[in-house]
Amino acid sequence: MCMCSYKKVLVVLAMMTLAGCTTISYLAGIESFWDKPAPITKQARAYALHLSAVIYERRGELDKAMAAWNEVIKLDSEALTPYLRLVGVYVRKDDLDKAREVCERAIKEFPDKSELWIITGELSHRQGNIEAAIDAFNKAIELKPDDLTGYGALVELQEKTNDLVAAIDIYEKLIEKSPNSAALYYQLGMNLAQISDNEYAMRTFEKVLELEPRITRARFFLAMTLFESEQYERCAEELRIYLQDRPYDVSALEYRAAALARLQQLDEARYSMELILTGKEATKKNSLQHAWILLLSGQVEQAQQFALEAGAYMFADIIFACNLLETVPPEERPTIPWDDRFSQDDVETESDLFVTAVMALFGNDSVGERTLQMLDRINQAVEFSPALSLFRSRVFMAMEQFDNAVKTLEQIEEKGIVSKYVHYHCAVAYEELKNLEKTEQHLLAYLEIDPEVPDVLNFLGYFYADHNLNLDKAEELLNRALKQDPENPFYLDSLGWLFYRLGKVDEAADLIRRAIYKMETDDALLRDHLGDVYLQQGDTEKAISEWRRALRLDPTLDAVRGKIEQHPSSAEK
Repeated sequence: MCMCSYKKVLVVLAMMTLAGCTTISYLAGIESFWDKPAPITKQARAYALHLSAVIYERRGELDKAMAAWNEVIKLDSEALTPYLRLVGVYVRKDDLDKAREVCERAIKEFPDKSELWIITGELSHRQGNIEAAIDAFNKAIELKPDDLTGYGALVELQEKTNDLVAAIDIYEKLIEKSPNSAALYYQLGMNLAQISDNEYAMRTFEKVLELEPRITRARFFLAMTLFESEQYERCAEELRIYLQDRPYDVSALEYRAAALARLQQLDEARYSMELILTGKEATKKNSLQHAWILLLSGQVEQAQQFALEAGAYMFADIIFACNLLETVPPEERPTIPWDDRFSQDDVETESDLFVTAVMALFGNDSVGERTLQMLDRINQAVEFSPALSLFRSRVFMAMEQFDNAVKTLEQIEEKGIVSKYVHYHCAVAYEELKNLEKTEQHLLAYLEIDPEVPDVLNFLGYFYADHNLNLDKAEELLNRALKQDPENPFYLDSLGWLFYRLGKVDEAADLIRRAIYKMETDDALLRDHLGDVYLQQGDTEKAISEWRRALRLDPTLDAVRGKIEQHPSSAEK
């Protein structure tokens, strides 16, 4: 075609676009514009179809757009854009299988285009094929190691699927490339905090503030790592600075109160709690926390009042009873009908609140010791109370004094009192004490009382699977639990571990991976399980990778370290 004729074709195509003519059939009318017909080249036809496809997309006529893009690819297979646009159309139609198929065709033509691998990874992720997604993102990084796009896609996937150890590795690589990026350090610190690597997280958040002091939230997370590391004085100071910018942040005020209380700076601790209680976001747990600080301060009547406001009626009565014993002669003391006032459900609910809101914040051991002293004082003056004993057992459990917890719970049983809560906490304590017979006995007793509680069904099902006992019964129990909560990650892991015991390794791997993806954070036990499954599948390299993750999440797992050492050749890779 001469240059003059080529320009004429472009003019006509532009006119067609403006007029809304979008099919190549309109090209048949071109001849009428000139005395001499102009031959339509393959390139011109591809260009016309390209314009048609774009217009079809804008109109939402996706089937026509797909047909046009496919024709463009046939005419010009060396152009990348038509493949990408066709993938986009299939994604808009939510046909991810077809989109993946087009990507695979494109990769055959352009194997070195990193963007195609990234798109393939994203599609694999959306389809739930996480392993394929990770492989695709790694290929993109291999092709363009200096392009951050592949790293970003991979680390986002790893965070979404709870592969926090791998995410940390990626952030460390990104920081090597951008050593002055406060944002990268911040994300690294967040992942480190999630896996409780507090020392490393602390250094990372310090680096964030060094690079960019205006990232205020980094100071809050720095304070959290200091709190977990028991550096309470510095934690309180960092929170004081943070609260200058965000004075009504409830979490910051809570932790500052706790840090100050642990430092015995009770006036300042009480002031922090008062700031929370004057705000709109205050909850009952904050009233109970304030009650505890007031009790430590010796303000007994105020402590009792705030315990009542928190709905912690039993704890308020404990405060009241201890005060009576200290201030009122025996003959003038009123009796408190503990077991008439508080049902087992009441005690369990309040124990949960006390353990999570007070003991966890102000220190399991210090709070536990003070509370046990109060309960001992009451026990010297009143007859045996199952309600008080159940509350006492929960304090022992939080302090990890499992022997004492069992003794206290068995005293309730000896009185002929039937309680599913007694059975449950006995089972937990006996499992910690490695008494398998008693653990099973109490779980079975619980299910006789309340047979369809999913957490207890899972507890017993996993117990059987973990100890390779009653596997048929375990499967039935776990299926009953999953029927009530099909996406619970703990139940999925339990069933996966059972399938591992039964030799159904493919099903086991699928279930345990699903469980990991659905957890709130990465989990050492689940990683250990997945490593064992991969080993049974014959993939030692993957097994070692998962065990390394488990050990990174929990360095105390000596058994996992032993597994890695048993495969030194794979561990060195």
